Amino acid sequence: MFLNILVAIDGSASSGRALEHAIDLARAMNSKLTLITVAPPLSHYVTLAGVNPETMQEELDKWADGILRKAGATVPDDVVAHRVQRSGHAEQEILEEAERGQYDLVVLGSRGRGRAQEGLLGSVNGYLHFHARVPLLSIPTEK
Repeated sequence: MFLNILVAIDGSASSGRALEHAIDLARAMNSKLTLITVAPPLSHYVTLAGVNPETMQEELDKWADGILRKAGATVPDDVVAHRVQRSGHAEQEILEEAERGQYDLVVLGSRGRGRAQEGLLGSVNGYLHFHARVPLLSIPTEK
């Protein structure tokens, strides 16, 4: 039984579908739901491009806050939901929250990249698959 569910949100269609599934599970099991969004780390090229790092970090944090607010607005009143916003590498931050919050399940979207693309670009799903100590529910983008 999953009483404490963590769902990763990044604004993509697959993360939207993951949220829908997580809401359904939370409703069915009377579970607590936590939404997490991770603002990406600053690139080393920010200063070379003449962009103020503090300004860029503020913009990334605003983006993450907007994603969380929009996702949170879709959660029905009968589902207990909390929001967590982090900055850094998504896979590491989600794993850290999963361990810290003692979640029973992590739900996240899958972009459906092939093995070659995931090997070159990396995958939050892949990282969590090998490092998380809780079950994962990976929701693909609808085709």
